[in-house]
Order: sequence, then structure tokens, then C-alpha cells
Amino acid sequence: MIFYIIGLSLLVIILCVALYVIYSNINKSRVRKSKEYNVLFDKDTIVDELITQLTEKNQTQENQDKTAKGKEEILATFVELHRSGSFCAHLSEQEIIYFVKKKLNMESNKNG
Repeated sequence: MIFYIIGLSLLVIILCVALYVIYSNINKSRVRKSKEYNVLFDKDTIVDELITQLTEKNQTQENQDKTAKGKEEILATFVELHRSGSFCAHLSEQEIIYFVKKKLNMESNKNG
């Protein structure tokens, strides 16, 4: 009977120790995650600076893409006007493309 009580007590102690270890590991990971989140949401961290720089880079890239698309659309419009005969019919299509590209580059240099 005494071995039964000792064995049962030992199992209860092992169970309590296991539950304590599991609880402490869960609590440590929560604290670690909360610290990581605090770093992410703190305004004075390098993460915030990197996000700001990447956002600015993406906006610059989008502006460059929009500018390039706009230039392509302008060039396509002039080529279509030339093909229809309503714009500089006496020039060749290559000359129109050359002059429009040159003018667009001059405009972008003035603005940029």
C-alpha cells in the first residue's frame, strides 16, 4: 500500500513539474513575441526607417513607371496621328518617333 501512495505521489509531482515547464515556455514565448511586436511598432527603430525608405522607393518606382507609360502613350498617339495623315505627313515615321522622343526627353530633363 505504501508503494502505491509513493508511486501516485511521484506521478502527481512529475505531472505538476511538466505543467510548470510547459506554462513557463508558453509565457516566455509570449514575452518574446510581445517584445518583437513592440520593436515593430516603436517609431524610433530601424524597422520604421526601412519601411519608410522602401515606401519612398516604391512610390518613386511607380512614378517612373507612370512616366514611362505616359511617354509611350504620347509617342503612340503621335505615330497614330502621323499614320492617319493629320500630323506632319511629309516626314517619315522614324523621323516622327525621333523628334517626339527627343522632345519627351527634353521635357523630362526640365521637370527632373
